[in-house]
Parts: sequence; C-alpha cells; structure tokens
Amino acid sequence: MKSLKELYRVGKGPSSSHTMGPQRAAKLFQERCPNASYYEVTLYGSLAATGKGHMTDVAIEEVLRPHKTVNIIWQPQTFLPYHPNGMKFVGKDLTGDIIDEWTVYSIGGGAISDGTAGNEELGAKDVYDLNKLADIKQWCYDNGRSFWEYVEKCESEDVWDYLDMVWQTMKQSIRNGLNHEGVLPGPLKLQRKAATYYIKAKGYRASLQSRGLVYAYALAVSERMLRVVPSLQLLPVAPVVYCQLYSTTCLLLMI
Repeated sequence: MKSLKELYRVGKGPSSSHTMGPQRAAKLFQERCPNASYYEVTLYGSLAATGKGHMTDVAIEEVLRPHKTVNIIWQPQTFLPYHPNGMKFVGKDLTGDIIDEWTVYSIGGGAISDGTAGNEELGAKDVYDLNKLADIKQWCYDNGRSFWEYVEKCESEDVWDYLDMVWQTMKQSIRNGLNHEGVLPGPLKLQRKAATYYIKAKGYRASLQSRGLVYAYALAVSERMLRVVPSLQLLPVAPVVYCQLYSTTCLLLMI
C-alpha cells in the first residue's frame, strides 16, 4: 500500500489528471533536460481534446516557459496505446536537434506513468506492508497500538508535517472559495454559488446545517479549482464523489 502522501496530493487545479499530472511531468522533464533551448510538448487524445478547458497548456508553460521557449502541439485524434492522457516532451538545442524526448501519461489523481512494466506510477512506492484493514486492525490489537502508530511505523518522519500542510491547504481552499463571489472563469459567465449557499446553511437548524455546509464546501472547492491555483487533489474518484469526500473530510475534522 502506498504512502498517504500519494493519496493526498497538493497541486494545481482544475483537474488532477489534466492539470496537475501534466505539470508534474513538465517539472520532471525540465529537471531531466535542463540544457534545452527549446521545448516541444505534444498532447494526445483526451489531454488534447479537453486540455484548453482544463488549462493543461497553462500548467505546462508555467513550468517550462520561464526557462525556455515552449511550443504546445495538440493531437486530439491520436491516442497512444497505454493511456488516453498521453504526452510527449521533446527538448531541442539551438540548431533544432533533439537532446532528449520522453513519452509519459497522466493516469489520474496527479499520478504519471511512462507506460513501462513495473512503472505503472512513477515515484510511488509501497510503504505499508499490510494492505487490508482487517490485517492492520489485527496488528494494532496484537501490538497494543493505535492506527496512527502503524502509520508512523511505515511512513517517513515528516508524514505528520505533510498531513498538517494538507489540512491547512484543505481549509484555505474552502476559505478562498467561500470568500470569492462574482462569475466563474470562462465564456459561460456562470455565477459563483458557494458563498450564497454557505450563508443559507448557517441559517439552517442543526439537523440540516451539516449537510448544507458540506454542499457549500464542495462548491467552494470546485469553484476554486477552476483556476490554476494550489488545491488538494485526491486519488481519482468520480467528480461529485470527490467534492463530497473532500468537503466531508473538512467538516468532520472541524467538528
């Protein structure tokens, strides 16, 4: 089982697969090919088809353009065999000769893969020796320990600092969403609703208030993620479930 750092990833929205993953790949390629004079990035399949709306190009250029010239090529009709979210990074010198190239895939939740056997998810290692909750509970019982002590046994020493950073990011994402009114980015000019629903929820009776707050928090995070700003990304789940999971976690921790 992988680290909690892989479950709770902090990155830039609006999409973990179409924004956070490509930006992570761009950072790795920039480190891998820092001497290039020119970068060419080809987006394939789903990344190309919906990348403009998800600001995939903005996320990549934010990493590479401060260093070198970047050219984004869109190939929505071409699907690479491993995954629909494929991309190819090419680094070139001043004469146009290729220095390095790398094909990589954004496989969801901010995770990336180069598509080779054994590298289904780059940089993610199994750190827990037990994979079933029943086995972890039994370990805790046998050793007289709590769940958090099992986490501390398996994770690196900075896991609590990391989780605290995650918690602060979660709260700040909600605050930012609740404090912004007006219209959402994009041509549809949709009104932001999180602040309005938050005010309504605060006026509900206690039995309904928690449900109203969860909805307001979910809207706040969703609206905040429509910009390329830091937010929390969870492992891939359905979008609606994702928002509810995120905001419910915040609500439970606030109680």
